[in-house]
Amino acid sequence: MTAGLCAAVMLGLVAMAVFIDLDTGDRVASIIGAAAGLAGLALALRQGTAPAPPAPVAPPVSGARSVRAGGSIGRAVTGDGHTLTHPSPTIPPGIAPAPGGAGGTVPGVPGERGVEAGGSIGEAVTGDAPKQDGPSNQP
Repeated sequence: MTAGLCAAVMLGLVAMAVFIDLDTGDRVASIIGAAAGLAGLALALRQGTAPAPPAPVAPPVSGARSVRAGGSIGRAVTGDGHTLTHPSPTIPPGIAPAPGGAGGTVPGVPGERGVEAGGSIGEAVTGDAPKQDGPSNQP
């Protein structure tokens, strides 16, 4: 649409310069250029003052013990009976988030004990630890 309008204006100005005279074409082109500049300025000011669109809202997490984070997760534990003895994994800085993820751009939500992150996941423990029957025989 805009390209067609610009082409029509250009052809009209060329026709005016050829069939009428160059002075008239020059004055008309100056007026059209000033009007286009003012229209561009008005559009730029309108865009600059328009409120930003609201951020997309991620669907709620569904399922028992689900975890969702907008950034990276070092460790997520959703299982029962775990004794964690080592430190949580560290996510190196500068790792780009995976496409989609917790921003809601990929359809679906984590189900029961599901883990979803907008960045990296260092460790996710979603199952239950083995149950201990009686005292341990190990020293």
